[in-house]
Amino acid sequence: MSELSATQEDYLEAIFRVEMQRGKVRVKDIANVLNVKMPSVTSALQALQGQGVIEHEKYGSVQFTASGRKAAREIYRRHQALREFLADILQLPARTAEEQACKMEHGLSPETLRRLLAMLDFIKRCPRGGHDWLEHLKGRWEGQPCAGDCAACIAAIHLPEDSPFATTPDEGDTITLDRLEPGQRAVIVRLGGSGAVRRRIMDMGFTPGSDLDVERLAPLGDPMEFKIRGYHLSLRHEEAAKIYVRPN
Repeated sequence: MSELSATQEDYLEAIFRVEMQRGKVRVKDIANVLNVKMPSVTSALQALQGQGVIEHEKYGSVQFTASGRKAAREIYRRHQALREFLADILQLPARTAEEQACKMEHGLSPETLRRLLAMLDFIKRCPRGGHDWLEHLKGRWEGQPCAGDCAACIAAIHLPEDSPFATTPDEGDTITLDRLEPGQRAVIVRLGGSGAVRRRIMDMGFTPGSDLDVERLAPLGDPMEFKIRGYHLSLRHEEAAKIYVRPN
């Protein structure tokens, strides 16, 4: 697979998003996501097939090759990380963050992405960061420094019961995501688990501070379907059990 252009990366990301939401990916779905004409999609798919990243037969669904899926997942992760950084940390409006992430994502290296994801997780999990810290940061955009005493603030830091650094989750109003029912809403407090499973959950957008809605359960109760960050996503019960939330 040769190097993909920015436009080709946009198409791969669109295919990846449609696949997560619908399972099957068709030309009209991609056209709707990218707001382009179907003949343009057909032409782009032919080029991507020539690159060996997708497989597509006329009037059929679009499928990733192994290398294509790996590339698409990486592109999606870059976009999500940048959008989250711009919206949650720099506190730009959601639409602006989305537009800027689309423009910036193509130049992000794998190592830069890894460090950006680590920084996002650190800011939201560290007791010296979190939502209160981000609230104090807001004034800086208007040239208004925090009126508080930084030394006193640091000295007063303590670990709340629902802190991700605590040894056990809060047994009060914090529960695991798998215990929610369809129609309930919640905010993510922290993530459990480790390694590839935890990273996959974060890549999908399930990060501390994010609001979500439980939409429905599959007929046998697994997987669970959620709406988060404007996307409709599914998690298995065993994955949902690793996410601690506070119901709204």
